[in-house]
Amino acid sequence: MTQQPQHLAALESAAQFFGAELRHWRTLRCLSQRALGDLTHDSGALIGKVEKAERRPSLDLARRLDAALDTGGALERRWVQLDRTKRAIRPSGDAGPAIDPPPVHLGLGWSDTPASAVDAVTELWRADMHRRAVIVGAAWSAAALVSPARRWLNDPTDPDISHTGRRRVGRADVEVMWSMAASFAGADHRLGGGYARNTLIQFLDQVVGPLLQGTYDDALGRQLYAAAARLSNLAGFMCFDSGRHGLGQRYFVQALRLTKAAGDQALGAHILTDMSMQAHHLGRSGDARALAAAGHRTATVAGFPSIAARCGALQARAAAAAGDKTGALRAMKRAEQDLARATTEVPAWIRFFTPEQLHAEWMYVSAELGHAGEVQRFAPAVVGAEATMMQRRHVLAASTLAASYLPADRGAGDGRARGDVDQACAVLREALPSATGLTSARGLDSINAVRARLTPYRDRPAVQQVEADFQALVTSAQ
Repeated sequence: MTQQPQHLAALESAAQFFGAELRHWRTLRCLSQRALGDLTHDSGALIGKVEKAERRPSLDLARRLDAALDTGGALERRWVQLDRTKRAIRPSGDAGPAIDPPPVHLGLGWSDTPASAVDAVTELWRADMHRRAVIVGAAWSAAALVSPARRWLNDPTDPDISHTGRRRVGRADVEVMWSMAASFAGADHRLGGGYARNTLIQFLDQVVGPLLQGTYDDALGRQLYAAAARLSNLAGFMCFDSGRHGLGQRYFVQALRLTKAAGDQALGAHILTDMSMQAHHLGRSGDARALAAAGHRTATVAGFPSIAARCGALQARAAAAAGDKTGALRAMKRAEQDLARATTEVPAWIRFFTPEQLHAEWMYVSAELGHAGEVQRFAPAVVGAEATMMQRRHVLAASTLAASYLPADRGAGDGRARGDVDQACAVLREALPSATGLTSARGLDSINAVRARLTPYRDRPAVQQVEADFQALVTSAQ
């Protein structure tokens, strides 16, 4: 690998902080990306790429954005931190041989055979590895969800996935892939999707790809496909978490196809739930609900109650977002029942879904329903838990809790009107250290959502202290 992972992670973190700060100020000024681009004489597409950390801004752009958004120089200061981090990184060298531009639809199709599935997913890895713009900047598509979900549910498992290639694949190769998956998942849980994404893509392209083209029998092949699917699933979630939604969707679809070939029902349910979470995040509650339902059906039939519990929690989030209080509460109660039936004999990648995580899900659902008191009731088990192993979760949950103390919008579910701004500030300030080095667009946006709601109270000392702490965090993190 051409760069040290900590350098890549620092640069990704700096770029994510810049993009999140730009998004924060643009949202405060009630401007679309296109409208802001018109003000700065740039394209809305460029603004979008900078916000998603797909493009590094120039100093001139940062200054134009500052002027258009009246930030008082906030983005130029953030640019200085980004530039300082970039200069600390050694040149990466040759990016590799040129390849033909991939087709726009690459990664969205459901391959008919295991061999064509391997071709599709390895081409996706290669295109991402070489930073092909048509893939890296691809848009998320609701229409592209229909065929993969239907075929996952209805297609039979592939009868034979054995393969003959240049080298023989052994069980040790598969075990290494699962070990690497656990390490990448740990990095993602702690510091977000951008932290190790580049390293994971290199591993997929340079190690996993050749293994899939090797020699293995049907039994080992299914284990190999399952491990490759889990790694691709992680890549998809990392893309989603760092704001690269179209690319993440492509990884999810291909991970689901590999899982079908592997015959791994549990992993398939998990991937469907990740896809549901992304759809929910993008405001597609109907799609999110359908994907989570497909995952729940799969997990229930396969006999994995802990996975069914996570699927149920995502069904509840989607129902709450759609305003269906009854459906949301019913789904959460079912998730509680499923988790209570879970045993310790579960795949390693679902062990994070503990009672504490279920409490976090109750917080998110309650927040969607406008039930601030319920958010606060479930918070101690989540925000008070050890944050060092799940820093992203701590940031997301603490931001949700902080928001619950702010004056509610008219018509909120539990009738809160006045709120407690100082308490909201105290909760957010306590969580800010967990955001150090964070490369999660979702995590940073959750903080900025609270900062935006604090804007009407900016003359209060507690709010000013939040801003001072946040600026100090950004400086120390980079």
